[in-house]
Amino acid sequence: MKKLSFLVLLLISHISLNSCSNDENTPENDGNNGTTPILTDISVTSSETSISWNDENDLLQKVENALSYTYGSANVSETEKEQIFNVDTTQVTATLNFKTAFQNVYNDSNPSNNSVTINLEKNVGVQLKANGPGNTYELITSVLAPGHNPIETPDCSHNAFGEHIDELFDAELNTNVFRFYIHTTPDDDRCLNFDRQRNEIKTYNQSPDNLIGIENEKVVYNWKFKLNAGFQSSPNFTHLHQLKSVGGSLESMPMYTLTTRKGSPDRLELRYAETDSQSTLAQTDLAPLVNTWLEVTETIEYGVSGTYEIEIKKVSDGSVLFSYANSSIVNWRPEASFVRPKWGIYRSLLNAQDLRDEEVLFADFSITEIE
Repeated sequence: MKKLSFLVLLLISHISLNSCSNDENTPENDGNNGTTPILTDISVTSSETSISWNDENDLLQKVENALSYTYGSANVSETEKEQIFNVDTTQVTATLNFKTAFQNVYNDSNPSNNSVTINLEKNVGVQLKANGPGNTYELITSVLAPGHNPIETPDCSHNAFGEHIDELFDAELNTNVFRFYIHTTPDDDRCLNFDRQRNEIKTYNQSPDNLIGIENEKVVYNWKFKLNAGFQSSPNFTHLHQLKSVGGSLESMPMYTLTTRKGSPDRLELRYAETDSQSTLAQTDLAPLVNTWLEVTETIEYGVSGTYEIEIKKVSDGSVLFSYANSSIVNWRPEASFVRPKWGIYRSLLNAQDLRDEEVLFADFSITEIE
């Protein structure tokens, strides 16, 4: 069955779930024909008063598993079920009623038990949210690797500029966001490599266990980003996000990468490497992704037969601009210890004439492990 999108889920006023009679040989009533209504009791109950959920599929499955229905003397097909989600998906009310054609056939002896409400709480995992100017590095560190250093910036080569990640208020999102700076000169890669430049944040071996991916674990990464109008790429790489395997002989090659590339037209590419050679899984024109806030949801199951899914949508209207899914893909490398996410700007300087100083905005990072 095609997955119901989350936006549609929120806008639906109810979901009708009709089913056939438990007894195929029992004829359906089609009216009371002037007889006295049948006294019975139909009801809906829930085994859970609250449900914690990860994504829309998980939510719908858990709600369905929690609900139980009693039909009394009525046939199942003479009733209708509804699930009504409130606008922020913090509650769902399930109801069981007679269909209009049978409301005169039956007299419900206890209509008070025809509905039940379940509280809903989305599992948002670990979050990194900007909280306003000042102490930005300290904030990032406190979430991604408390007491250590999950930040890789070009500050050492461009000390006069100061910190290359700061925070500002964004009117479109109506919240504070992170701003990542990169300059064509003199920024480099941590004063170690000079043919490229890096301004990234990451999790790594000093991070809490729930921020690194391990074999047979399913993780959802979620974040927002915005490329400013006129954003420029080179024919080489401009990475915005990576999932990197750590440990073993293949750790230098990112497993998944979102990168922009100059072309006709410029494009966004999803790159993948099972071993030490990358290929492009999917790509799209870059222009619709520029000068607008985007939300990314990336879901990966780590394993030699894993799953991967990514969706990028516009924050303003929820429209999906890029997506890719694979239900059987190698997401674990020999001798790997864990996989770490990275976000920011990591770009080649081999064609520096195609680049400009950039400011890329990021917001609302979250990492959620799914049982």
